[in-house]
Amino acid sequence: MKRRDLLVLWLILLVCGGVHAQSTPANNVSLTLGQSVVALNGPWKFHTGDNMAWADPGFDDSAWQDYNLLSGNSTLSQEEVLQSAELPGWQQHGHPGYTGYAWYRIRLRLPENVHSLALLMPQYIDDVYEVYVNGSKIGTFGDLNGWHLTYVGQPMLFSIPAATLDSGQPVALALRFWNIRSEASPSAHNLAGGLRGLPVIGPPAPLQIIEQSVREHMWQTLGPAQLIKPLAALYAAVGFISLFLFLFSRQQKEYLWAGISLTGFGSMLAAIGSLEDSAISVQLSVVGQALSDSAAIFAMPLAAMYLLEVPRAFWRRANYAVSAVNLAWSLQLAGLNLGLLPPTAVFDRLRSITLGVAVLSLACLLLAIAVEGVRKLGSKAWLPMTPGLLFALYCIFYTLSSLGILKGSYLLPVLICVCVPLSVLIIFLMRFTEQQRENGRLLEDMRQAQEVQQMLIPAVPPATPGFEIEHVYLPASKVGGDFFHIQHDSDGSLLVVVGDVSGKGLKAAMTVSAIIGALRGCSERTPADVLAYLNHVLHGQITGFATCAVASIAADGALTIANAGHVSPYCSGRELAVANGLPLGITAEPAYEETHFKLAPGDRLTFISDGVVEAANSRRELFGFDRAEQIINKPAATIAEAAQQWGQEDDITVLTVSRTAKLAAVTA
Repeated sequence: MKRRDLLVLWLILLVCGGVHAQSTPANNVSLTLGQSVVALNGPWKFHTGDNMAWADPGFDDSAWQDYNLLSGNSTLSQEEVLQSAELPGWQQHGHPGYTGYAWYRIRLRLPENVHSLALLMPQYIDDVYEVYVNGSKIGTFGDLNGWHLTYVGQPMLFSIPAATLDSGQPVALALRFWNIRSEASPSAHNLAGGLRGLPVIGPPAPLQIIEQSVREHMWQTLGPAQLIKPLAALYAAVGFISLFLFLFSRQQKEYLWAGISLTGFGSMLAAIGSLEDSAISVQLSVVGQALSDSAAIFAMPLAAMYLLEVPRAFWRRANYAVSAVNLAWSLQLAGLNLGLLPPTAVFDRLRSITLGVAVLSLACLLLAIAVEGVRKLGSKAWLPMTPGLLFALYCIFYTLSSLGILKGSYLLPVLICVCVPLSVLIIFLMRFTEQQRENGRLLEDMRQAQEVQQMLIPAVPPATPGFEIEHVYLPASKVGGDFFHIQHDSDGSLLVVVGDVSGKGLKAAMTVSAIIGALRGCSERTPADVLAYLNHVLHGQITGFATCAVASIAADGALTIANAGHVSPYCSGRELAVANGLPLGITAEPAYEETHFKLAPGDRLTFISDGVVEAANSRRELFGFDRAEQIINKPAATIAEAAQQWGQEDDITVLTVSRTAKLAAVTA
């Protein structure tokens, strides 16, 4: 015979002995312990109300009601003992409908030389209690002072301190109870109130084994409840994985909403599983369930919409309606458990109706989204629609079971619940893998674009006799949207083009390539005509625009500039007042005005992009035009480095042109 079975049989025999224990008029129950344990059927002394003086061992309770817990049921089966036997409460012992405080008292006459003793309180109680031995509180279940909360009943083992025991003297055991469960219509079948099982007293060692056996049996008899914690861990794990994937793919909103939904369901299941912990009240668990469930139900259809690429306004409004109904049910449930709503038959019926509407409407919404996904994606929708279909099937199964139409094993709904996060995990891992392949292809495209851009914008300027040219190009990423073009003609003149394409990345780089290619095939030489030519090439071909400044420098220093929305160039430290036109690509026939200057030998003409003046430091202070003007006459590398160290936000381009004295002498 197993050790646990031996103890159970031992306890049955001791219960029968304890039931018929001889009591004295002073309500002393004589116990024979040794290595045995005794179940305390009674007679107990019972009184409603509350008075802390009732914990005093010398208090006279002779006028109190005599109370035997078994009420004539003097025999218990092994299974009933293992479960601590759910017995009628005080409402069937002469106090129908009573809720509030009540006390139990009993005096125990222990054998001499008993120094190690413990008390095992039963699993079934209503609702919280305190245990006093000889006037000293040795333990509590819940909190009786302040805001009264309820807890899921479970066996509790309390050690009785040796200091509270006086060898050979009676031990006064007092139990202070609070019952919060109010019934709208008390009936003869109402079992609520106080002790609903037999307390057991004896040495700690056998009581510890009995407590463990009762707890194991308690959760085994709950059926699918023993799967709640593993299921909560599964949902939470897949939810966190989804949120983690969203950190790397912010544009994939299905990761976000699926992560919120799965994490919400995981939190809800964890709140249900936490009821096993005596420190978690029913009210706290229910509030956690309500909040988690509301977030999960709201996010689930959104995840399905993004998975199936149907994030339409109609479906969003439908989701708001479903979420509102579910929130109403959650608030009703929380209000009932917090005591804000009376537990009447009307509210109970309303809560059931609200739950049914919420579950069925969610199932219909998920099915409708799946149908829309199939209509839009065809056969590609079958895998992404799987989680939504599974949960819709669970909702239908739950509704039919609640109505009593469908009865059977809980294995099918549990299997469905397991398949939902697993299917989400498979879908997301497949999507993430494909996305990584696509990212690899984009990186290769970016590398090739970078090589092309490096060929189009050489690191070393071309030979320009009579002019000294410096340029620095610092793209904000691998490829940039800034560009410049230098062309030296046979008559000694120089054409300089500097510009900036709106946007960043590969798209901007492709526009730059088109502009450089157009410039290399351009036969125009006057700045205004060059801008008009580029605008003709770009208009209608790009979604954004491009700013551009064109300067033509003759061999004698005559300088002609036309500007299309670019930062004005500087000459020897001062900004040139040039006429400004619209950026390229905005209108079909823009007009560009030319401005004329004279570039003397030794003058430095400096072009910069807006990446210089828009550089921002950690305090979000811009580098600005004032700081740029202070260093604008310095070498190009110095200007670019200063802007970059300040805090590069955009592509930085600096190009300087100076007339040499040699060319000026030859021209003279």
